[in-house]
Amino acid sequence: MSSRSCCPASPGEGDDTFAVDIRDRLSKVHDVSIAMLGTLDLASLYQRVVDAARVLEGADAAALLLVDEEERALVIRAKGGLSDLYAERQRIPLDRALGRYHFPQADDTRDLWNAPLGDRELIRGEGLAKVLGLAIWREGELLGALHVYSRDPGREFDDLDRELGHIVAAQAGVAIANARLFDELKRVEAEREQFLSIVSHELRTPLTPLKALAQLQISRLRRSRERGQQLDLDLFARNLESIERQVDRMNGLVSDLLSVSRAKRDMLEIERRPMDLASMVREIVDRYVVATREEGRHTFTVDAPESLVVPADQARIEQMLMNLVGNAVKYSPSGGEVAVSLRANDGVAEIRIRDQGIGIPKDEVGRLGDAFTRGAGRAATFSGIGVGFFVAKRVAEGHGGSVELDSEGEDRGATARVRLPL
Repeated sequence: MSSRSCCPASPGEGDDTFAVDIRDRLSKVHDVSIAMLGTLDLASLYQRVVDAARVLEGADAAALLLVDEEERALVIRAKGGLSDLYAERQRIPLDRALGRYHFPQADDTRDLWNAPLGDRELIRGEGLAKVLGLAIWREGELLGALHVYSRDPGREFDDLDRELGHIVAAQAGVAIANARLFDELKRVEAEREQFLSIVSHELRTPLTPLKALAQLQISRLRRSRERGQQLDLDLFARNLESIERQVDRMNGLVSDLLSVSRAKRDMLEIERRPMDLASMVREIVDRYVVATREEGRHTFTVDAPESLVVPADQARIEQMLMNLVGNAVKYSPSGGEVAVSLRANDGVAEIRIRDQGIGIPKDEVGRLGDAFTRGAGRAATFSGIGVGFFVAKRVAEGHGGSVELDSEGEDRGATARVRLPL
């Protein structure tokens, strides 16, 4: 028997061990990939990514760092083998991270004692010696990085470590993107349900008194005919005014919703023609004088010139003023003065609408210009869907102007300032 058949060639014992190690680790890659893609809960997913990396690399510790846009840094979102203090405080500035992880297959192996990427004191306190950092990208965007650590200064991360790490990082990118998309869809669905609920409520609210008033008038007309009594025309007129106000309220809401839709698609049409802005301001205030007469809590003042002609879309300006004066009335439930002024100065018409209502906390003023955004705290207890100020702002901007809100704080009233070019 030939020596080849007696003694067939075989890899050495070290090669056998290496092959078994590869097979074992690849099998684990398969398992952890299924585990990562099997959850859409972000917190659970983040921890699975870390646990998988730590097991695959035989590492002392691991961390998943994700981009935090507010801090402009990579921040630890899940960890294994690291202290809470380290996870809470360690930050890698985003510009430094992008310098290391500037493409999807980027990795960074470094001696943390001599070339730390984050805070040196935190790293020393944690006893970390080596790190393998792996970029996590998805659809052209850096999501973060996966770090696996060793406390042994003699540990070397080899090519196999990097290749397996990249597989985990790539799978993590897909899983994180999917989970975030699912999270966003849940949020959108919840907002949609809330929006439909609020809109339904807002549309039904005026329908109830509208129907009641209509039924009341029908009943009075019937009794007047049956008994031959004269109808109380003053009372009849007041009830018809109430019906008209409720219809206007519904019409305003529908008009605002359509305007929001068009504004979001940059299709809010503005047709400028000469119009008397002073006359429009007085007319809008007069409507609210009538609308609030019965409750008797508000007083109104108008300081405006006899006439001020501006090139503007009359219907849109009316919509804007109805919303702003309406907000001044709504958010001053205890009443008080609603003061409206109009001035022309340096080629700009400025309208100021000041109320003595609940005011706006300083930290909320800047965020109230978005669609479907409502104030927190006391403001959240008032009816509305958060589109009135957004529409007013877009109308002013469509005319080349602006609307700003100002308040000294809670219970100190608010002022809306409209600027329109003459």
